[in-house]
Amino acid sequence: MRKSLLCLALAVSGLVGCGSSSDGPELISVSGQVMLDGQPLQSGSILFKDPEGKARSYFATIEDGTYETRIETGKRRVEVSAIRSVPGKMVPNAEGDGMEPASEQYLPAEYNKLSTLEIEVDHSGENDFDFELNS
Repeated sequence: MRKSLLCLALAVSGLVGCGSSSDGPELISVSGQVMLDGQPLQSGSILFKDPEGKARSYFATIEDGTYETRIETGKRRVEVSAIRSVPGKMVPNAEGDGMEPASEQYLPAEYNKLSTLEIEVDHSGENDFDFELNS
């Protein structure tokens, strides 16, 4: 499971791009809490995407219900993911030379691949965005 989260983090981090801060747009600090059924989401990831697909996407990890990152101003579609092991189920590992515990996305699709969550990031001050999710 940790290997899957690491692979996801590395893949998504490539979307952010490289270079010095003067090479790209100004980034604004964004933070908040993610609650699942009234409790902090213990671990997961949060992705901020341009709804028009023209600007970069930004990724942050969620730990103990909190996240923090820096993103461009403007509207963003938000995708929240959380992965857990499936007890008693094994699948071939990435190397193809063994088996590992299966994992699954356990948040409803309405919060990730079919997300309708949106935020608006601006220069005017606090950009704290909390999300109350239900399973």
